[in-house]
Amino acid sequence: MASQAPISATEEAEANALVNTPTDVVSQFLDEVRRGGQDSLAQSLLTRTAQSELNRIGQTVQPIGSPDASFQVTRAEMVPDEPGSALVHSLWIEPNPNGGQIENQVVWAVQQEDRYWRISGLVIAMGESQNPMVLDFENGDMMARLLSGSTPSPQPGAGTAGGNQSAASQAARPDADLNR
Repeated sequence: MASQAPISATEEAEANALVNTPTDVVSQFLDEVRRGGQDSLAQSLLTRTAQSELNRIGQTVQPIGSPDASFQVTRAEMVPDEPGSALVHSLWIEPNPNGGQIENQVVWAVQQEDRYWRISGLVIAMGESQNPMVLDFENGDMMARLLSGSTPSPQPGAGTAGGNQSAASQAARPDADLNR
């Protein structure tokens, strides 16, 4: 009787994915991050380069909110002239202590690897008076500086999110139309 080789977290995530579209991978990722825990498959939903860079700098995907948070994936758009690249728009909704909610608009850079979509970075709107924050998961040096607090928040143009950071930065403006 032959023994089966263990499967990787990436292979398990791929096997568990019912459908793999840009919006599906972002929804899956946000749900994994929201729930957190040792068995989270969130990191396996990043591009191979992003996984490698996070491993190189000794970081993992950490929960970004509370289990009471919710999210909405609002739309996806293919990036013109960049086959296999998409921007996925979402809202991350966190309850606040006053009983209200805080909503943050996040645009995800998503790349097609083989037949699966994977996340390479994000841009998050920081408010009307601040520039959006660009997080390029494929740039380990920038992520290490950001996570150590040794540099101000990255500004648009400071890195790339799978090559789509400028389009994502524009899309994450607080006044950007979510339904265009």
